Amino acid sequence: MFLKINKKIANICAITLGFSLPIATSLDTLSLVLLLITALIGWNSQYFRMIAQNPVAKAALLLFGILFAGCFYGITPPSDSIKVLTKYDDLILVALLLPIFSQVQMRLYGQYAFMSAMVLTLLLSYLIWLGVFQHTPLFTSRLPENPVVFKLHITHGILMGFAAFMFAIYAKFSTGKIRWLMLAAAILATCNVLLMTQGRTGYIVIIALSIYLLFALQNWRNILLGLGLIIMASSITYLASPKMQSRVTLAIHEIQKWQPMLGNNEASSIGTRMDYYTNAIKIISKNPLLGVGTGGFEAAYAKEIEGTTVAPSNNPHNQFLLFWAQVGVVGLSAFLYLLWTAWRAAARLPSPTEKVLARGLIITFITGSLFNSLLLDHAEGLFFAWLLGLLFAGLPSSKQS
Repeated sequence: MFLKINKKIANICAITLGFSLPIATSLDTLSLVLLLITALIGWNSQYFRMIAQNPVAKAALLLFGILFAGCFYGITPPSDSIKVLTKYDDLILVALLLPIFSQVQMRLYGQYAFMSAMVLTLLLSYLIWLGVFQHTPLFTSRLPENPVVFKLHITHGILMGFAAFMFAIYAKFSTGKIRWLMLAAAILATCNVLLMTQGRTGYIVIIALSIYLLFALQNWRNILLGLGLIIMASSITYLASPKMQSRVTLAIHEIQKWQPMLGNNEASSIGTRMDYYTNAIKIISKNPLLGVGTGGFEAAYAKEIEGTTVAPSNNPHNQFLLFWAQVGVVGLSAFLYLLWTAWRAAARLPSPTEKVLARGLIITFITGSLFNSLLLDHAEGLFFAWLLGLLFAGLPSSKQS
């Protein structure tokens, strides 16, 4: 009886995470704590068998293990390194979710929970855009010019971009009224990212996922036609959207004006990132094999810019560079191995929907990680780990495959 109640609590917490991660950090934390407790109580040999047979879970734990080892060398005391390591503990979640989401129905409940949260976010974003809340005490810090809701514009753009892709996939594999509702949600979410909010990462995520969707679901003739339509639609969207034009123009202007190590790039988002990338590469060149240790980037960066007016940073806003700088080529290889393993394993998932969603998740994360250290950010890191655990819990065991 106790184990049944424990299992129900774990199931509820795992599904709740899908709803809370785009909305409420406090609810995330509560669900994660309860999930960890129930998982430890119910831990048995079944967990080890599932992990041993799941290449994605093993790759995620390998990466976490390397980051853990990185806490005991480098320029940062282990006590400080462990604090940074806790930002990567979402990787453990991939393994913890395997028994919960091994059933098809549970995976569907999790996906529905996430989509419900994104529909709510989408509705509120449109209401903010229309000025409905301007004279109310609700969402007073949100502006119609950038109608994000629960998260900042980078996170909003990434999650909403993936949600648009998810709605489109469901529209493809659904029938009747559900298909049209999902198609409408996909269009509204795409417009929300491209025309309403200011997250440039979201623009790139949408374009990357649109191109992948064509290759995943169409034949070659339709792919060429679809690529032409994407180029045409993107051009029309750009010309019709002063907001997108201003964001793209600003990015080009910031790139042109950037000058290394002058310390005058703080007001420039692109200029600041160029400083991060340049100095991160210098750190990597001095410690290419093992890096400066987990959590050592901030101190190494401070040493690199010593004597200049460049602003300090605790990450280079690029997950690939961050792993390489912290745990060397070994850590970077483990990260790439996780992404490659998930991409290959997606081919063995039990349904076309899950296969395409899984590869769309990898594309989303790779794209976002080029411009942000996503695993350091709570919502993005949890989003990646939770969906990895959910989708790849459906992998057939070696005996079944």
